[in-house]
Amino acid sequence: MSRHEARLDQFRHTLRQEGLDAYLVADSGNVTYLCGFSGDSSYLLVSPERAWLITDGRYTEQAAAEAPHCEVVRHKVSLAKTTAELAASSGAKSVGFAPAELSVAAHGDLTEGLGSVEAVPRKGLVEKLREVKDDEEIERIRRAAELALTAFRNIRSQIIPGRTEAAVATDLDYEMRKLGARKPSFDTIVAARQRSSLPHAQATQAVIAPGDAVLVDWGAERDLYCSDCTRVLFLTAPNARWREIHGLVRRAQEAAIAAARPGVPFRDVDDAARRTIADGGYGDNFAHGVGHGVGLRVHEGPALNARAEGKLAEGMVVTIEPGIYLPGWGGVRIEDLIVVRGDGAEVLAPLPKDLEAAIL
Repeated sequence: MSRHEARLDQFRHTLRQEGLDAYLVADSGNVTYLCGFSGDSSYLLVSPERAWLITDGRYTEQAAAEAPHCEVVRHKVSLAKTTAELAASSGAKSVGFAPAELSVAAHGDLTEGLGSVEAVPRKGLVEKLREVKDDEEIERIRRAAELALTAFRNIRSQIIPGRTEAAVATDLDYEMRKLGARKPSFDTIVAARQRSSLPHAQATQAVIAPGDAVLVDWGAERDLYCSDCTRVLFLTAPNARWREIHGLVRRAQEAAIAAARPGVPFRDVDDAARRTIADGGYGDNFAHGVGHGVGLRVHEGPALNARAEGKLAEGMVVTIEPGIYLPGWGGVRIEDLIVVRGDGAEVLAPLPKDLEAAIL
């Protein structure tokens, strides 16, 4: 049995637990996870005995090659209408779907086409399965992370005064592609000086100046899987305040990594970092969760924050990324990917994070 057939069987077990006769999977990442098809503009309909991959003429050949255990159906009018026709003809009495995955128009086509078949909203069923990675997924994420770190090392020397944030981001993106990435995992962040206080700053035409601190947040997508990493670099020896904040963020990250083990609540991992930063006097300057899952998407479950429900499990791959952000002054974030093992956490593709390694 292939890994995708095994996933479909596992998902069918979930459907039985939910009391559903079939389920419409519309999110492209969820489709890829369950059946292996890596294109878009497609739905997957799963029943107890069959799986239909509904797509258009651009993807039928690719779908047949990547998902040989599915019945490939070319839709004629719309994805939702064809899916509804298949579900109704299969004898299903109830079809689950994730509301956030469907547009208003698609939802209308689905419910109209289903007729007397009940459309049942159920969110997060596939995402829950995706939270725990198998060995092959972990290795793909590791390879993506290693590629991204190699690219970063290759362009470090190009972070110099006179260059723009956008130019550095472009160099890093190109280097990742040259090494084999399909694309960056997300828009690469390069933020100099005060702009480093923006957690999701976009790289701009701002010019890097002598003495700047430069925050770089980047990742690569390779073999469908993503990576994510952040470091702050200093063009000259940092002053006392930068040293204080960098050291505090590093200790917060180490505390969260030490707390990450099977059975630990998500919020406790967040709290380990948050308490460290609060004890250092910067509790109000850490405004996001300590981490998130990474896999087929750079942001997926689980979320590690103060409100998160659930516990870590062996095989989860998450970021650990505490930060301190001082508006108008600057910010520090240190981020690594970890995989939860039976006895704790393993950092995937380690990169030095001591202050000395951060000085260019």
